[in-house]
Amino acid sequence: MYKAVFKAANELCRNYDITYIVDEDNGTYFIEAFIEGTDIFEKAALGNCGLDKAEKTAMLFAEKSVRPIHIEDIISDLRF
Repeated sequence: MYKAVFKAANELCRNYDITYIVDEDNGTYFIEAFIEGTDIFEKAALGNCGLDKAEKTAMLFAEKSVRPIHIEDIISDLRF
């Protein structure tokens, strides 16, 4: 099992951190996202896109501070 963690640190317009975790289980990759200190959590499957693409996607989410509720829709739009 593989895990990588990325964070979107709080900013002037957002006073909370968002954590993104790339998780691998038997060749299938997932991104878990949560707002620290809350119960807001989302997990979305990327499929067997490969480690590089999974990490780049999580890194992009962190750079853009994507809210957990949106990750599944965005992944669906990217058509993994």
